[in-house]
Amino acid sequence: MKGLYTLLIFMALALSSMAQTRTISGRVTSSDDGQPMPGANVIVQGTTKGTTTNLDGNYTVDVEPSENTLVFSFVGYQPVTVDITTKTTVDVVMDPDAANLEEVVVIGYGVVRKSDLTGSVSSVRGGDLTKIPAVSPMQALQGKVAGVQVTSSSGAPGAGVVVRIRGTGTFNNSNPIYVVDGVILDNADFLNPGDIQSIEVLKDASATAIYGSRGANGVVMITTRRGTKGQEAPIINFSAEYSIQKLQKKIDLLSGREFALVANEIKPGSYNNVDVVPNTDWQD
Repeated sequence: MKGLYTLLIFMALALSSMAQTRTISGRVTSSDDGQPMPGANVIVQGTTKGTTTNLDGNYTVDVEPSENTLVFSFVGYQPVTVDITTKTTVDVVMDPDAANLEEVVVIGYGVVRKSDLTGSVSSVRGGDLTKIPAVSPMQALQGKVAGVQVTSSSGAPGAGVVVRIRGTGTFNNSNPIYVVDGVILDNADFLNPGDIQSIEVLKDASATAIYGSRGANGVVMITTRRGTKGQEAPIINFSAEYSIQKLQKKIDLLSGREFALVANEIKPGSYNNVDVVPNTDWQD
């Protein structure tokens, strides 16, 4: 009988212990777009016990009575610590970690940490583009990236620029391609430098391989600024610039009658009545 009582006592203790073990479940999403985050780590604080979220961002983990805290983590996002003392369902929204994202470089359709980067890629932050007045973002890029030449196509106001990455690559077209938020374009002159978050210049074959022959002359990848979800009030920034351009010196011109006389000397009969030729100063 003693053996039977002992067995019953152990069974009761085991059932009691099992009854105290709780199952915590929930879903992990991103604050950027509200989409689920597969592969996020869910760890019981102070232990090595945990799990990862599935493709739908869902997770399930068993905890002991003494384990009251879960830690959620994901690369590029701020970790989240949640007290689960009285909870069985915990849904978590994770915010991007701006400090970690600054060390990430965009390549092709993905990102890679600068320390792991082997290709020739240069990165310029949007704040560096607005330090000097510029009509276009490429003009603001001048002198900021090694191996990239940015020159004006002409001296006319608002004229475009010519961009060459590591010199002239082909005879027909040596212009790089521009990828603005994932869209491939022929130029980026329409962008406001103040709207740009970062610019990455892909200069070698390993970095531009994903774009094939179109990336032979280099790739300029531009990421524009975006709004922040959950921001309480809008933030409005205003900046304005103006410039004046004038001729240093005008050329003395002939009057209409004088011009007509000279034209008739070169080609007789060009003007029948030289007195009615208007005086037009085309420099004005």
